[in-house]
Amino acid sequence: MERHPKVNIIVSTYNGSKYIREQLKSLFDQSYPNIDIYVRDDGSDDGTLDILKEYEASGTVTLIRGENLGFCGSFMELLRLTDKGDFWSFCDQDDIWYPDKVALAVKWLERQKQEEPLLYYSLSEMAGEKGESLGIQEPPKNSLSFYRAMTGTFGVGFSMVINKRLREEMLKCDPKKVHSHDWLAGAVALGFGRVHVNRKVCAMYRRLDSSVTRITFAKKMAWGMAVLTDKGDVKERNMEYYRVYKDKLSPKRARIASLFGEEGYSFKNSLIKVFYPRRWRPGIVSEIVMRGVMLIGKV
Repeated sequence: MERHPKVNIIVSTYNGSKYIREQLKSLFDQSYPNIDIYVRDDGSDDGTLDILKEYEASGTVTLIRGENLGFCGSFMELLRLTDKGDFWSFCDQDDIWYPDKVALAVKWLERQKQEEPLLYYSLSEMAGEKGESLGIQEPPKNSLSFYRAMTGTFGVGFSMVINKRLREEMLKCDPKKVHSHDWLAGAVALGFGRVHVNRKVCAMYRRLDSSVTRITFAKKMAWGMAVLTDKGDVKERNMEYYRVYKDKLSPKRARIASLFGEEGYSFKNSLIKVFYPRRWRPGIVSEIVMRGVMLIGKV
């Protein structure tokens, strides 16, 4: 009998009652036969939990109730609790997955050696609240490089499927310090594992003003102000990454990580980052801002 590796789809919800039924239906309709769905509600107060209780009663999902940890903390808690399986697939609360999304991920993952951290990534079509197409979401040019992971992530979590080794590595970090589970997954895989991008569109990605993960202009401004006032997450997550993984990186990558991960301010390291010959960010405005905050030691 053919063995089908077990895939855990882990879903974090927060006030997602409007679209959660449609999202879950797309998970139930997956063509892959060996899937367990775990949903952790992160303290919703809009009726999301009542909807999830219906699915829990029917036995179609395993429901985990919890206090509000934020999206990173919630996903990391899901990773910790779902310790039996072969592969893990992150899932948001308001998208639609196409039927072969999980099957295509497993097809690639199970052919690889599982001793190294593996991350499979597929593309998605972005859509507005009324379903209008907003283009294809894919990794920005040159973003699948380790040095770029020090200043940003190449993609969204729901397009990622990871293996057991990558899960184990991620759980070595403090969620409160890494701030973003999808950034961490990508940074680990780019640092001492492998990333594979399937250019097939496998989901519809809703871009809503209410979405927790949507990067709106307001959020960009808030992030910039946080960095400039010593409350930014980039520096802290890089320090946690360097603390946990520096001995696993190649000498070249460890040197790059040390530029961002060592404690204290180094004018020399700041100049190296400011005059680095490659782009740190995909957009020119964010590139200029990034090099500015590098100079003053905020990143």
